[in-house]
Formats: sequence, C-alpha cells, structure tokens
Amino acid sequence: MMFTINRIFIDSSILVEYIKGTKLSLLNKLVSHENNSCFVNETVVSEYLLYFLAINGNASPKSLKKSGKITEIFNQNFNHKFLLAFSFLASDENLFSLTPLLMAEYNLLPNDAIILATCKIHGITKLASHDTDFIIPCKAEGIDLLKGRLIYYLIKRHLNVCL
Repeated sequence: MMFTINRIFIDSSILVEYIKGTKLSLLNKLVSHENNSCFVNETVVSEYLLYFLAINGNASPKSLKKSGKITEIFNQNFNHKFLLAFSFLASDENLFSLTPLLMAEYNLLPNDAIILATCKIHGITKLASHDTDFIIPCKAEGIDLLKGRLIYYLIKRHLNVCL
C-alpha cells in the first residue's frame, strides 16, 4: 500500500507541552510515524526556546539573562537533538504582506499570524497546535487543525495514516 508524505506544521504550543511533560501523545504520534514530515519556522523555535528558559530556569527569560544563568540552564537541560526531528521552513518576502492581512482578518497576534502565513506560503495543510486561536482561521483557510484528543480521528481520516 502506498502512502503520501503528510506535511504537518508544529506550533510552539505542542513543543511547550513537551517541555512540561504534558500532552505528549500528539507530538509523539506525529514525529514517530514514517509518513509524517514535521515542520517549524523561526517563530516556533524562538517561542520554544523562551519557554524552555522560563520552565527550566523557574524565572522569566529576562531575569535569567540578567543573572547570567542562560548558559547553565542550556548546559544542564537542553537536548539539541530534539529540534532535529523537525524540518525548518524559512521565511520569504510574502510573509511580510500576508502576516498583517491574517492578523486583521482573524484577530491574530503576530506570531500566530506568522505561523498561519508560513503554512499558506509553503502549502502546508495540517497544523498541530493546542492553541484555540487557530480554530477559526484554520477552518477558513483550508488548514486542518490537529489538536489534543482529536488527533487519532484526524490522522486516520485526513492524513490517511495507519496507527
């Protein structure tokens, strides 16, 4: 039986829950299946690293910078191989015009609009996120939102993947 490669954008909310050790099943299922190709962009990496610092440093990233503890936190806790599970999507000039349009159309904050714009620009039709702000924009833009307990249903129905 032949399968197509499922191109899935991973939102930072999925990665943040991974740092916390909660809501792991969605990410684990997505990255472990051989027919899935998971993507992130610089916005997701930035958000992930900020939360990584805050969670592992038990303080705000600015406080950790001021105290000089960032190096210590990364040396003790960071798994560089984790981010290698994802392919990186670079921005292009279309992002600059599309992002404000998506912000205005769907009342999105900049980072969420950048994520949605990245999906549209790169033809990604699956977005994995725990962020409810994506529900309406994804539906309107023809992007399947994969979240929480719906993942098993959505993977089987929309991604044609055998679990």
